[in-house]
Amino acid sequence: MTKEEIIDAIKQMNVVELADVVKALEEEFGVSAA
Repeated sequence: MTKEEIIDAIKQMNVVELADVVKALEEEFGVSAA
């Protein structure tokens, strides 16, 4: 997956989906994006 593909996928998401993605990434990598 290229950066452009990832950005396109993100643009198609709504706010709730994006929040879920951020939360999942934080859990996956043990970091906080806040």
